Amino acid sequence: MVAAVAADAAPARERLLDSAESRLLEHGPGGLVLEAVARDAGVSKGGLLYHFPNKDALVDGLVERMLEHFDRLQEDLAADDPEDAGRWTRAYLGSTVTPQGEPADGSARLLAGILAAIGGDAARLAALRERFASWQGRLDDDGLDPSSATLVRLAADGLWLSQLLGLPALPAARTHDVLTTLRRLTRP
Repeated sequence: MVAAVAADAAPARERLLDSAESRLLEHGPGGLVLEAVARDAGVSKGGLLYHFPNKDALVDGLVERMLEHFDRLQEDLAADDPEDAGRWTRAYLGSTVTPQGEPADGSARLLAGILAAIGGDAARLAALRERFASWQGRLDDDGLDPSSATLVRLAADGLWLSQLLGLPALPAARTHDVLTTLRRLTRP
């Protein structure tokens, strides 16, 4: 019986996170209403509160899932890279932006909504800060000049952030040249 409950808990939790993510993307932070999230996920409000006792816990769950996804994506890209030196830097670049310089996974819109839902609560940004420090640590030990690896990260973050803020895009030719230069920096 306990195994059946545990097996049912994961799909409900994921459905709730999927629903919260969809509502956040479609309606912004104001659309993140617990009753609506539960309804859209096909779960009772009590079921939602079992997994996420309040809206802050739900937002924290969204942040954690997004960060775990980004970690897995980097790990998969690094594992598939035959060259050791620079593999984490290339994985960071590839998991952050597409060859066209756009967010690789559409996470910019989601993070915008999450940040708006978090507001100015600096303590709740701790998970983001810790994960970025971990990613920077990988780059520092990547077999490249740490300054070059960091430059690639900051440029990738800048391209990603430009999309998040809706800043004017670079012309396609310039984006291509920038990404070519960044990829060159990921080689020893």
